[in-house]
Amino acid sequence: MPGALAFPRVGLLTNPTAGRGRGAAYGAQAAAVLQAAGHVVVDLSGPDEATAAGRAREALDAYRIDVLAVVGGDGMVHLGANLCAGRSTPLAVVAAGSGNDNARELGLPVRSPLAAAALVTGGRTRALDLRRW
Repeated sequence: MPGALAFPRVGLLTNPTAGRGRGAAYGAQAAAVLQAAGHVVVDLSGPDEATAAGRAREALDAYRIDVLAVVGGDGMVHLGANLCAGRSTPLAVVAAGSGNDNARELGLPVRSPLAAAALVTGGRTRALDLRRW
Protein backbone atom coordinates (compact mmCIF):
# COMPACT_ATOMS: atom_id res chain seq x y z
CA MET A 1 0.00 0.00 0.00
CA PRO A 2 1.64 3.28 -1.08
CA GLY A 3 2.29 5.72 1.71
CA ALA A 4 1.87 3.13 4.46
CA LEU A 5 4.12 3.64 7.46
CA ALA A 6 6.68 0.92 8.14
CA PHE A 7 6.11 1.37 11.89
CA PRO A 8 2.56 2.58 12.48
CA ARG A 9 2.61 2.09 16.29
CA VAL A 10 5.47 3.73 18.18
CA GLY A 11 6.08 3.01 21.84
CA LEU A 12 7.65 6.14 23.36
CA LEU A 13 9.76 5.81 26.48
CA THR A 14 10.99 9.17 27.80
CA ASN A 15 13.38 10.15 30.57
CA PRO A 16 12.09 13.66 31.27
CA THR A 17 15.16 14.62 33.32
CA ALA A 18 17.73 13.72 30.64
CA GLY A 19 19.94 16.58 29.49
CA ARG A 20 18.85 18.85 32.35
CA GLY A 21 15.21 18.64 31.34
CA ARG A 22 15.62 18.41 27.57
CA GLY A 23 14.18 14.90 27.65
CA ALA A 24 10.67 16.10 28.44
CA ALA A 25 10.70 18.73 25.71
CA TYR A 26 12.27 16.41 23.12
CA GLY A 27 9.80 13.65 23.96
CA ALA A 28 6.86 16.00 23.41
CA GLN A 29 8.35 17.28 20.15
CA ALA A 30 9.06 13.78 18.84
CA ALA A 31 5.56 12.61 19.77
CA ALA A 32 3.97 15.57 17.96
CA VAL A 33 6.01 14.98 14.80
CA LEU A 34 5.29 11.25 14.81
CA GLN A 35 1.56 11.80 15.34
CA ALA A 36 1.46 14.43 12.58
CA ALA A 37 3.07 11.88 10.24
CA GLY A 38 0.30 9.39 11.03
CA HIS A 39 1.91 7.20 13.69
CA VAL A 40 -0.02 6.08 16.75
CA VAL A 41 2.20 7.02 19.69
CA VAL A 42 1.85 4.97 22.88
CA ASP A 43 3.45 6.67 25.89
CA LEU A 44 5.19 3.96 27.92
CA SER A 45 6.95 6.31 30.32
CA GLY A 46 6.56 5.86 34.04
CA PRO A 47 7.48 7.53 37.31
CA ASP A 48 10.64 5.43 37.53
CA GLU A 49 12.84 3.21 35.37
CA ALA A 50 11.38 -0.07 36.63
CA THR A 51 7.80 0.97 35.89
CA ALA A 52 8.70 2.32 32.45
CA ALA A 53 10.67 -0.83 31.60
CA GLY A 54 7.73 -2.96 32.72
CA ARG A 55 5.29 -1.02 30.55
CA ALA A 56 7.61 -1.27 27.55
CA ARG A 57 8.20 -5.01 28.08
CA GLU A 58 4.44 -5.58 28.30
CA ALA A 59 3.82 -3.63 25.08
CA LEU A 60 6.61 -5.52 23.32
CA ASP A 61 5.36 -8.91 24.55
CA ALA A 62 1.81 -8.18 23.39
CA TYR A 63 2.99 -6.85 19.98
CA ARG A 64 1.18 -3.58 20.65
CA ILE A 65 4.03 -1.52 19.20
CA ASP A 66 6.05 -1.75 15.99
CA VAL A 67 9.07 0.24 17.16
CA LEU A 68 10.35 1.30 20.59
CA ALA A 69 11.59 4.90 20.69
CA VAL A 70 13.62 6.03 23.68
CA VAL A 71 14.15 9.69 24.54
CA GLY A 72 17.07 10.50 26.79
CA GLY A 73 20.74 9.81 27.15
CA ASP A 74 22.95 6.76 27.09
CA GLY A 75 21.07 5.16 29.98
CA MET A 76 17.85 5.18 27.97
CA VAL A 77 19.66 3.76 24.95
CA HIS A 78 20.96 0.90 27.12
CA LEU A 79 17.48 0.30 28.56
CA GLY A 80 15.93 0.28 25.09
CA ALA A 81 18.64 -2.00 23.69
CA ASN A 82 18.09 -4.47 26.51
CA LEU A 83 14.32 -4.40 25.99
CA CYS A 84 14.62 -4.96 22.23
CA ALA A 85 17.41 -7.56 22.42
CA GLY A 86 16.29 -10.89 20.99
CA ARG A 87 13.20 -9.35 19.40
CA SER A 88 12.46 -8.18 15.89
CA THR A 89 11.23 -4.81 17.21
CA PRO A 90 13.52 -1.97 16.15
CA LEU A 91 14.85 0.61 18.60
CA ALA A 92 14.75 4.31 17.75
CA VAL A 93 16.81 6.87 19.66
CA VAL A 94 15.91 10.49 20.32
CA ALA A 95 19.17 11.66 21.88
CA ALA A 96 18.50 14.22 24.60
CA GLY A 97 21.23 13.49 27.11
CA SER A 98 24.34 15.37 28.14
CA GLY A 99 26.86 13.27 26.20
CA ASN A 100 24.84 11.05 23.87
CA ASP A 101 27.88 8.84 23.24
CA ASN A 102 25.80 5.94 21.92
CA ALA A 103 23.89 8.09 19.42
CA ARG A 104 27.12 9.70 18.22
CA GLU A 105 28.84 6.32 17.82
CA LEU A 106 25.90 5.08 15.76
CA GLY A 107 25.73 8.22 13.61
CA LEU A 108 22.25 9.14 14.82
CA PRO A 109 20.92 12.68 15.17
CA VAL A 110 21.94 14.32 18.43
CA ARG A 111 19.70 16.88 20.14
CA SER A 112 17.38 16.95 17.15
CA PRO A 113 14.06 15.30 17.97
CA LEU A 114 12.69 16.26 14.56
CA ALA A 115 15.50 14.47 12.69
CA ALA A 116 15.21 11.43 14.96
CA ALA A 117 11.44 11.23 14.42
CA ALA A 118 11.99 11.52 10.66
CA LEU A 119 14.12 8.37 10.78
CA VAL A 120 11.21 6.47 12.34
CA THR A 121 8.78 7.80 9.76
CA GLY A 122 11.24 6.89 6.99
CA GLY A 123 11.29 3.30 8.20
CA ARG A 124 15.05 2.85 7.80
CA THR A 125 16.62 0.25 10.05
CA ARG A 126 19.95 -1.49 10.46
CA ALA A 127 20.91 -4.54 12.45
CA LEU A 128 23.47 -4.29 15.24
CA ASP A 129 25.22 -7.02 17.15
CA LEU A 130 24.80 -5.86 20.75
CA ARG A 131 27.69 -8.02 21.89
CA ARG A 132 30.06 -6.16 19.57
CA TRP A 133 28.53 -2.69 19.85
